[in-house]
Amino acid sequence: MHYKNIELDRFQEEAIEAIGDGLSLIISAPTGAGKTLVAEYAIEKCINEGSRIIYTAPIKALSNQKFRDFSAQYGDKIGIKTGDVTINPTAQVLLMTTEVFRNTIFDNTTALDNIRYAIFDEIHYLDDIERGTVWEESIIFAPKHIKIICLSATVPNIHKLANWMRRVRSDNVKVIETLDRPIPLKHLLYLPAKGVRMLKEMTKQQADFDAPSHPPHNWRGKLISHLYEENRLPAIYFAFNRRLCEEYATHVNQTLLSDSEKTDLLRRYDSLCEKFNIDDNATSRQLRNTLSKGIAYHHAGLLPTLKEVIERLFTSGLLKLIFATETFAVGINMPARTVVFDTLRKFDGRQEYYIKTREYHQMAGRAGRRGIDPIGYVYSVVQPEMNYKNINRTINGDIEPIRSQFNLSYSAVLTLYSRLGEDKLFQACEKSFSNVERRRRSKQHSYFDKLTQLKRRLTFLRQFGYIADRNSQTKLTEKGSFASTVYGYEVQVAELYFSGLMDNLSEDELSVLFAAIVFEPKKSDWYRKLDHLKWLGRETEKILRDIRTNERLLAISDITKDADFKLASAVYAWSRGCDFRDLEKYTTAADGDIVRYLRLAIQLIRQTTYALKDNEPLRHRLINCIKKLSRDEIDAEKQLRMEIV
Repeated sequence: MHYKNIELDRFQEEAIEAIGDGLSLIISAPTGAGKTLVAEYAIEKCINEGSRIIYTAPIKALSNQKFRDFSAQYGDKIGIKTGDVTINPTAQVLLMTTEVFRNTIFDNTTALDNIRYAIFDEIHYLDDIERGTVWEESIIFAPKHIKIICLSATVPNIHKLANWMRRVRSDNVKVIETLDRPIPLKHLLYLPAKGVRMLKEMTKQQADFDAPSHPPHNWRGKLISHLYEENRLPAIYFAFNRRLCEEYATHVNQTLLSDSEKTDLLRRYDSLCEKFNIDDNATSRQLRNTLSKGIAYHHAGLLPTLKEVIERLFTSGLLKLIFATETFAVGINMPARTVVFDTLRKFDGRQEYYIKTREYHQMAGRAGRRGIDPIGYVYSVVQPEMNYKNINRTINGDIEPIRSQFNLSYSAVLTLYSRLGEDKLFQACEKSFSNVERRRRSKQHSYFDKLTQLKRRLTFLRQFGYIADRNSQTKLTEKGSFASTVYGYEVQVAELYFSGLMDNLSEDELSVLFAAIVFEPKKSDWYRKLDHLKWLGRETEKILRDIRTNERLLAISDITKDADFKLASAVYAWSRGCDFRDLEKYTTAADGDIVRYLRLAIQLIRQTTYALKDNEPLRHRLINCIKKLSRDEIDAEKQLRMEIV
């Protein structure tokens, strides 16, 4: 069978047949195997038949990329709705983050009446500790008429996941698996003192990894020279630290380009910087210097527009080596001939640990370009303190199963309580994937702990006036109804609003407050203090302290986040119209972090305007806050529209 002039693999044929039979399905296949082609078939089928389909992605960058790719093929048939951007929301094909899809289910389920399919890309995110519950909630509570297509990396318990979906959705779910990669991978080790080795050549003796305590000078340069000489570029070099990505790219001495390639690459870079209105600053100049060698870096601290420029240059084939953090591997289609791991260990702020086998294969799977490379290469740098057993387990061990992270937020509890009542709320929670897992004795404690946490959350919501008295005609109070339509920071916003604190704040002060709710500072950054708004920080802390104290007394896990006003001076200046380049006077925070938190603040302000029903003056001021904040580098919709031109 052929589709889009591509001869399909067997698993792709099976998936297309299942879609034709009207089934829901889960596709489990290695990174780069071609799962997205099946999604494209479902999209094209819906367009041709006049029906609608939703494509959910775990991160906004992936939603944006799919929007650009699909818009190029299908034009105005494509729309997007994320927390940052809404373009053509009634289109036949609607791109969403999974959170927005879940929120739509809870807020306005009738908006999904004519949706035929929902595609969940990267469904293994269900295992994510912080966000995995969103995938479970979406699958459990999505209208039953919607067929589900799940795209997953290779996981061992995919059949258990399918059985769970069959039960909670009363649906016929087909599992399609393949372990085959279209491009085989060759896994290699690089020992700074000894060079390239095969893992299977090493014995299980730690002595094989012994090396001088001080590896040869510029061993990383020697590794890059090896890749260049062996024709194994382009390469993605993963380093789990932003600073290291920049440091490595800057310190590489080799030039990986011919003179003509260098001229072409720099011309394209300058042109793209002009297109996206990127200022001539220290970061853009530093990147231009590394690009002159055919090298770049990519991480979340860069401006989104600058990351887009780097991604375009990489797909052009002129960029030979990119130093990137692991976010570069999440969904974004940026394959290379070779992947290098600077280390197989990560530091989470408290301790260092070896990455999971699933993480390793997700990133390693970026090696090998279909139709270009006969083989992909994966190098893991091995330092003396690392040991054989852990290295072998990471590279060759069993891939970890998906585990339930079901954990209803306060807003989800309020919404479901309002719709179902208390008894049926607990029945709904019994539909979680963790309830399926509890049949294994080792998982029973985890499941019952989740039920205990739910009871404690209900107690908290009653104590603080979110749930109405049992004799009331309505299940939720005014505060409860308000909080049920705000996601992520519902308790903070509800408490601060109903305390009256927001009533007399100016637009600029409101912007500072909402940014403080979402902001999480980095210890290494400097922030200028905003002395004249210290009182706002004190009042906010006083209101939220009571909440957090009572959560601790109730032994509720995931205590409500406190507000942090360290970014206040930068937010205040931005709200009052300063240029983005002038924000360096107020903080050393990375450009990408500033953009991210201001966009999160805008998203939260927007949700609050939807929740406000009887306070038009405040609602009007909040709408003006959005107008003042969402401009220039912070305007996500403007950026996306530039990208599709």
